[in-house]
Amino acid sequence: MTEPTTSARREPWPSHAAGAVRDLRGGMRLLVDAVRSGLDRVEAAHERVANVEPPVRGARIGRPYTGVGAIVYRGLRGTTDLAGGALDLALASLQAWLLDPLRETAPHEPVPAREAAIAMLNAIMGDHLHRTDNPLAIHLELRSSVAAAQPRVLLMVHDLARNDLQWDQGTHDHAQALAQALACTPVHALYNTGRPVPATGRELAAELEVLLAHWRVPLQGVALLGHGMGGLVVRSALHQAQRAGMAWPAHVRHLVFLGTPHHGADASGDLLARLGFGPVAWLPQLARVARRRSPGMRDFLEGRVLEDETRVGLPTTQQWTAGVPSGVPAHAIAGSIGDGRTDGVVPVDSALGRHAEAVRDLLLPTEHRWVIQGVDHLGLLRSEAVFQKMRQWLSA
Repeated sequence: MTEPTTSARREPWPSHAAGAVRDLRGGMRLLVDAVRSGLDRVEAAHERVANVEPPVRGARIGRPYTGVGAIVYRGLRGTTDLAGGALDLALASLQAWLLDPLRETAPHEPVPAREAAIAMLNAIMGDHLHRTDNPLAIHLELRSSVAAAQPRVLLMVHDLARNDLQWDQGTHDHAQALAQALACTPVHALYNTGRPVPATGRELAAELEVLLAHWRVPLQGVALLGHGMGGLVVRSALHQAQRAGMAWPAHVRHLVFLGTPHHGADASGDLLARLGFGPVAWLPQLARVARRRSPGMRDFLEGRVLEDETRVGLPTTQQWTAGVPSGVPAHAIAGSIGDGRTDGVVPVDSALGRHAEAVRDLLLPTEHRWVIQGVDHLGLLRSEAVFQKMRQWLSA
């Protein structure tokens, strides 16, 4: 009897092992970035002390950009870059080894806790992750787990600091329920919520143009559903697609906004905590960083949709940028808790697109605006009443 070959004895390798190494590479890059940033702050402090008059104890401290100071800081930066590059190369080699095509891989499902942590990280510093090409950066994807395509498509676009898995709230999943009720194919958008909404909208418009142009059966209509920031991204994608003359907006039959901050959100307090994440103490290393607001967070708080929008009011010449595209039925749902003026994150008037200035009002018909009492921003994803209202609108 011959001995089995080495490849025949191999156990299926967990395919998530390479992913774990990729995550580690991303974390190491963030650590190296933090060290570089720390050196910049120390150098800036050194410069300020060198400019103090009179000199410290009568001795002039050399400037950091000349002499010994320049050599020291240049050496520290070089050492940091060298160490970071060496670590990244070693981890990349391990990742490549784990991805060896001769090694079988065992199927695996995404780990919700990991995906949730990455989504929060991208909300806080997604612009930096994207700019530095960090492996932890989320890239826009359109995903569908349904094998058989239906003529009707339902696009689901998630909220700030969330991902496409979090439509499933355990007891209810709007995507699955609406797909069954309306006989349509749900498509989930996954995107980096720390990036500017206009940039994400532009990418989503381009991806939809490709996806729907090659849909496997003749299209009978597309419905777009956005929760929170997702509604801003949907509006941005539609506007930019129309500007560019894309074909897919002609297939859109309905827009539905769930708690979307069309005119901004409440900027007070801890935004992530009010979005349902609780204190970021469960990610202690991000506690300080979380105080910064990424471009995506700022767009969420200000209701910004397009790059050429002004941050405070819109001129009359840009009137069309404030609304929804003409000819597309749009519907808005607002949650209401406490005194009834907000869902805990987004004011009711903002979620309904109402504004004192006519140029900024979305001008939705009264029957297309609905407020549900006793439901907060996250609760909009779990509410059976919200599902029934959306089903009614989307069935028309």
